[in-house]
Amino acid sequence: MEEKDRDRRTSMFTVRNAENAMITFMIFATFCFLFVLLHEVFLKSQGFSEALYTIARNMSGIMSTATMLTIFEEAIDIMFQRIRDTLKKERELKAQASAEGREEGREEVYQKVAEWNRRRIAAEARGEKFTEPPPAPPQNT
Repeated sequence: MEEKDRDRRTSMFTVRNAENAMITFMIFATFCFLFVLLHEVFLKSQGFSEALYTIARNMSGIMSTATMLTIFEEAIDIMFQRIRDTLKKERELKAQASAEGREEGREEVYQKVAEWNRRRIAAEARGEKFTEPPPAPPQNT
């Protein structure tokens, strides 16, 4: 059982996830780059070339910020994926339990009807009048 589960599990670090992380990183890095550029040009009233020098001087900070934002985004994504997987598994278990419960209920009803029928046949064989009503169908609750 455990080996089967291990075979079905996949790593959270798949190629698809790595591509998504790189795209996310590039988006965050671009926004950080643009933020610094616009800040330098419009708020500090520097020229475009001076703003580019400021960006070059702060490139490690921009990349660090983009990296941290990407890590936070990926962690949140993994957390929500695990929650979705857990909820899906829970729904599957409930559906399976419900199906098993219905099957057990059918078996129980069949046994009650079979017992009632045996008593009816035994009473008829003895020549007695059988007045017991058949079992009532189960109520859907």
